[in-house]
Amino acid sequence: MFRDQNPEITSRVLSDTTLHSFLQAGDKEFCAETRCIVDQGTTITTVANEQYWDLTVEITNFFDIDKTSASGVTYNGKPLKYMSMAELDNESSNWRARSAGVPTSWFRRGKYLWFDRKVDSEADDIVVYSALLSNDWITDIAPYNAETQLEPYHVAMVLYLTKRAKAKVGKPEEAIAAFQEYASYLKWAKVQIGGTRFGAIHFVPRISLRGRR
Repeated sequence: MFRDQNPEITSRVLSDTTLHSFLQAGDKEFCAETRCIVDQGTTITTVANEQYWDLTVEITNFFDIDKTSASGVTYNGKPLKYMSMAELDNESSNWRARSAGVPTSWFRRGKYLWFDRKVDSEADDIVVYSALLSNDWITDIAPYNAETQLEPYHVAMVLYLTKRAKAKVGKPEEAIAAFQEYASYLKWAKVQIGGTRFGAIHFVPRISLRGRR
């Protein structure tokens, strides 16, 4: 499709090998931006007095914690509350020195998952719901881990190739236009793919506000 839409960029101008390298990068960028590859929850088994875990070690292809799936992290089946480090500092400046116990909240710092206190027991289950990077391509396969529900978004790879190729062959104005088209499509795709993960917004009924002024 890319060759059909850009007939001037033949294989002699830009080789298939170069396009494949671009596709590897574009595939991972799209999946990271849209959070379209998710797992079904990865279990981490605790050791007493642990407080943080390296998510890139525990979860293959880890990219981010999927906070749109309830809390994103559960401890022994109970969802934990997400709090930033700044919120924890504001809540209790000595939270790092708390005695071991049952955690109630979590935050992520870089590749590490942190709890608000050390766990106090062995062999407890932490389940982390994650957005993942896509797998590396070994042969010519469909992008986005070949997940069929994502086939409608394969055009993003053509747009990505176009912006990279135009820049590579020295057409900066066309590269800028192609980048803008790709960025617009990426923004739209992110909304479409992520939209089904959010529940309805429930507003406070008007009757409950009576007499509160």
